[in-house]
Parts: sequence; C-alpha cells; structure tokens
Amino acid sequence: MSTTIILAALVSLTAVLYNPIALRVKVLGISRGFGTIQNIHGEELRVIPDTLYCEDLHHHLPSGLLFGASEDNSEDRWKWFPPIARFSDPTALGQGTLVVIDPKTFTATRLTFPNFPGPFVTHGIDIYSPPTDPTSVYIFAVNHLPNPAYLSSPTSRSIPAARSRIELFHHTLGSPSATHLRSISHPLIRTPNDIYAINSTALLVTNDHYYRSGLLRSYEDIGWEALAPWTDLIALWLTDLHATNDTAGLTASVARKGIHNNNGLGHGRAPGEILINDASAGVLVVAQLDPFRFSGSVQLPCTLDNPSYFADPYAAQTGRDASGYVLAGLALAAKFPEGDDPVMVWLVQPAAAAEGAGKAEWTQKLIFQDDGKTLRSASTAVLVGIDPVENGGRKQAWLFVTGPVSFGVVVSKVDL
Repeated sequence: MSTTIILAALVSLTAVLYNPIALRVKVLGISRGFGTIQNIHGEELRVIPDTLYCEDLHHHLPSGLLFGASEDNSEDRWKWFPPIARFSDPTALGQGTLVVIDPKTFTATRLTFPNFPGPFVTHGIDIYSPPTDPTSVYIFAVNHLPNPAYLSSPTSRSIPAARSRIELFHHTLGSPSATHLRSISHPLIRTPNDIYAINSTALLVTNDHYYRSGLLRSYEDIGWEALAPWTDLIALWLTDLHATNDTAGLTASVARKGIHNNNGLGHGRAPGEILINDASAGVLVVAQLDPFRFSGSVQLPCTLDNPSYFADPYAAQTGRDASGYVLAGLALAAKFPEGDDPVMVWLVQPAAAAEGAGKAEWTQKLIFQDDGKTLRSASTAVLVGIDPVENGGRKQAWLFVTGPVSFGVVVSKVDL
C-alpha cells in the first residue's frame, strides 16, 4: 500500500473521529477540569433535610407534591450500588424509603412501609395516579438487590453480582405510609435505571449498560451511539398487581434496542411523549409511544440523567410561555464519583420562530450550576412555578435538584 493511500486513510479517519471525540471531551467535562466551576445559585438556596441520595424526583401535578426515593445512611452506597459498579460488599444494603416533598414548606416526609421489610437500595422511580382518583398514587421504584446465586459463589465471574428488580407501592395522599403491592423481576431487566409508568399495570424500564462492570462498561461510558449502541428499553405489562412471586403475573418484551447508555426517562409535553436520556453522551431523545418512534433529539454540553418537563402554569397570565425540558447533569463526569462532582441544570425550550434556515431548533439556558460543595452530583431537576402575583410580578420558579451521591435535595429560586 502506498504512502499516499495510507496518509489519505489517516486523514479521512481523523476527519470522521475528530468531531465525536471533541464532543466527548466537552460532555464528559475533561476540558472543564482545567478551569473553575462558577456557582450559579439563583436566590434563597437551601437544602431539604431527610432527602439523602435522592436520585430521582417526580412532580405530582394534582397535589403539587414531589415524590422521590431516599437512602437511610451515607455509607452503604459506596459499598454496594450497581449503577456505579460498586459491588464490594453485597451485605451492605440500606433500608431506603420513598419521600414526599412539600414544595411550599420545603419539608420531606419519609413514608413507612407496613408490609415491606426491605432491603431497598433506591434508584429511579415513577408515579401514576388514575385520572378518576388523583389521591391514589402508584409508585414504581428500582431496587438493586444482590443476586442470591452470587452470594453463594462470590468469586464466580459468570454469575452477575446483582439481581435488580422493580418494587410497586401504593400511596394515598396524606397518609404517612405506602403499601407494597408486589415485586417485579424478569430476565430482560438486567441493569435497570429508570421507569416510565404508562399506567398502574404497564411501564417501561431502561437498562443503562450492557456490561455490568469492567473495561467494556467503561467503553460504553466513553463511547457514543455509533460505537456502543448496546442498551435497550424494556416494556412490562402486569396481569396481577398482588403476585407474591416476583416473576409471576407479568409479561415483558424489548420495546427498543440499539440505544447508547439508555438511562433516565421522563414524561414530556403531552401524554404519550417519552423523554429518554443518553446519559454519558449528553443527548436528550424525544420519542412517541403507540407506536414507539423517535421524534427528535437535543445535544447538551454535559452528561444527563433523569429528564423532566416543566409546563408553565402562568404562561397565559404573563404572556410568555417558559415551558421546557429540565435537564440535570454532571459538569465533570470524567471524575465521577471520585471528585467533588459539580453539577449543571439546563432549561431547554423550543426556539422562537427564526427567519432563514440553519437556526437552532432549541434554546439552552443554564439555570443552575454548583461546584459540588453545596450539591454533590445531579441526576434530576424539577421546576415548580411561582405565581407572579405573589412574587412581585417576576417570572420565576422553584428549582428542586438532587443526585445519587447528594446529601439532600437542593432548592433555589431561579429566573425563567
């Protein structure tokens, strides 16, 4: 092969790889590691007590309350948490719980489980209330348990260390407790991260990695869709809400495969719109259900996790609609979880109609940033609108943001 052909091939390869690699350097925060993360905190910053490691949050619109899942101690997560490949002590299982946050008093209620002894290693959740009974809340929650077969043979590399499953609870608004209805396991649920509740008997679950640990898992993290499209989205249908066997009374199938780092899920602008985050690539994917199809995507400059959608309740009153996707992520993901884990929160909105072609379809506004000292890690953020009549006419919202290794849900008043 001639030198000219070799050089041409190298130039072509460089041209193909330069943009994706440069984007990975940016999204993973490698370039930010040489600078200082400036705090953008908004106003009236505070931390809600009793919300340790609350990785996911959901806004229950009928009541205005926020639901999440929280751990009971700060040590066990570093010994056993499959989502960050921590498998050193499968006996270090905390008793997490579900929390209900009042966005008016900034207090959290930790729900008790009268019929669920645990353990409960919390991660992503979702909630569903029947339209005919908004006081009734079904809560699906990921539970990362060790594999019994691994416990009996912990040196075997062929046996997965974790046997994660989904727990289904029912809560009545105002009650201090949640009733455990059943557990949900299936061979297709391998590395569950987040949940999208279609209703009380149908849900979607993400598998965030194909490989559970090792170099190939790391390759998934630093790769992108063209290199590692290995994760999938699982659809589950329950035929028995009270099955005592976690594999009974359900069916499952692959709703979509060939996704890179399929991670957080969220509800979009209208029923049937589903938000999917390609976490390590920093891409929000917008999809539609029935039939399932992708309808758009947005590239962000940092990693992402669990998306949410803010529907501005005061758009008509103020004459300006601030609705948009709310996306939290890591500013220095390349060091997670060994660094300070600074965070960024973005509000992504449709761009105003622009003249000419080539204009951006979305605007991206950085509404919160922390150097990791107040908020260590961010995986989800929710906006709760503030009535301008009670706020001096200002267009603002309360931002609730938290992460898998954050010591509490952080709240700040931000401009929209």
